[in-house]
Formats: sequence, C-alpha cells, structure tokens
Amino acid sequence: MDPYALIGMKLPARTNQNIYFRLHWRYATTTGEKIVFLRRLAEHIRKQDWFIVIIELLVVVVGLMLAFQVDRWREAISERKLEGVYVQRLIDDIESDIPKLEDAIQLADMRKNYAELLMAVAENPELATEQPSSFLVAVDQASFTYSPALRKATFDDLRSTGNMRLIRDQDVKTRLHDYYSFDESQLQYRPLQFSVEFHHFKLANGVRSNQQVRFLQDKWLLVDPAELEEVQNTDPGYPDEIRAAAERLRNNPELVSWLTQLREMQMEQILVHNTRIEFANAALDSLQHYNSRK
Repeated sequence: MDPYALIGMKLPARTNQNIYFRLHWRYATTTGEKIVFLRRLAEHIRKQDWFIVIIELLVVVVGLMLAFQVDRWREAISERKLEGVYVQRLIDDIESDIPKLEDAIQLADMRKNYAELLMAVAENPELATEQPSSFLVAVDQASFTYSPALRKATFDDLRSTGNMRLIRDQDVKTRLHDYYSFDESQLQYRPLQFSVEFHHFKLANGVRSNQQVRFLQDKWLLVDPAELEEVQNTDPGYPDEIRAAAERLRNNPELVSWLTQLREMQMEQILVHNTRIEFANAALDSLQHYNSRK
C-alpha cells in the first residue's frame, strides 16, 4: 500500500522511492516504522489533535520540498557541466573548419587564375609556351571546385537531442544557426557545380595530347597552391606540341566562350567561402566570449 494514499497525499510522478526513503521520512527507515508513523497520525486525527497533525504534515511537505530542491540543484550542476562540454566541442569544430575554408579560397583563386590563363592563350597561343606546365594543368583544373565539409556532429547532436536548450546565451545560438544554416543552403548548388565540371571536361577533351595528359598524371594529378612555383618552373619540353595544344584550344569556339563561365564560378566559390569564414569567426568569437564568462 502507498503510505501517502493513507493521508490523502499524491506524490508527483518524478518522485521515486529513494527520495521519500532518504529525505522526508527521517525517522521512518523501515516499513514497520512507517506503519507506526501512519497509525500515530491517524490517532491524532481521531483525537482532533490538529497541531500535531499539522506538524507531522509539515515535516512531510518540507521534506518533499527539500528533496525536489536538491534534485533540481543536482540537475542544474549536471546540465552546466554538459553545457561546458558542448561549448568546447563547438569551439574545436569551428576552429578545425576555418583552415579548410581558407584552403578552399586559395584553391578557387588559383583555379580562377588558370581560367584567365586559358582565356589569354585563346587570344595569343604563344603565351602557352611561356608557362607550358601551367597551361596544361589549367586545361582541366580550371574547372575543379572544392567545398570542404564542416565538422557539425556537435551541432547536429544539440539539435537532435533537444540539448540546444542547455546553451543559455541567445547570441551564441543565433551565430551557430547562421553559420550552419548558410552552409546547408549552399548544398543545393553542388549538383550545378558538378555539371559545370563535367561539361568542361567534355569541351576540353582532345586539347592536350595523350603524352601531355600522362605527363600531368605522373607529375601533378591535383595541383595544390603550395605547388604553384614548381608547376611554373617545370618545362615539360616539346614546345611545338604545346603550341599545337594551344591552337586546338583557340580553334574550339565553344570551349573559348565557356571559359568566362569557369572564371565566374571560381569567383563565386571565393565569395561563398569568404562568407562561410565570416559566419565561422562570428560564431567562434561568440562561443569563446561566452565560455570565458561561465
């Protein structure tokens, strides 16, 4: 039998056996002692000894209030600790994102320059012999794009579990939402970027000879900005074949007209990545400031 039912009290659902064993029945540690307590209370009620009844009930009520307060206090401490863990994880995530975004900007700028080199060679094929390796690389890689995936496991965890409520600073939550929602909004453009790359490969097919393609595959399958100087200073030889490739480029009007699209796409990539870095820095500053105040 529930001892509280005997005195007309109903415990909240979240109160468990441990609470009223440990806290508010201070002297009733066994079932027998509880029965004695209830019998005594019933006897006082029959005798209309209301002062004692009130005292007994106050002991129970105060015990419950103290139990709930202790429970809330412990829960608050636990939540503050968990909040600190989440904030630090978010800081680590964004700090790891920023260098990748900076690399993406450098790559897009390099590939924009490659598109401009191809446009210049289309007007004057002789320029290809001045930067032969750069020209050969540009034929393909002017169309490459790179959008680094952000580390967002912590943010997704906060959203999916409802633990975003643990972060008490509204500015932090707003900055995080701006950062990650902007990144998600750019995903819709990835298929378009892939289609641009594939269309360029189709148009540029045949500009370079098989020998030139093999040279690049063996030397620089994918050029990094750190390798620019090496590319510029490497002479693949066979200048006549370089001129022939440049002439094939100039004599492909559809490809030549397409080069401006490549340049525009790389400029858009630079703009998008710069915007992502702005959102990242804003979120990071807000998180660090909040973390220092806790």
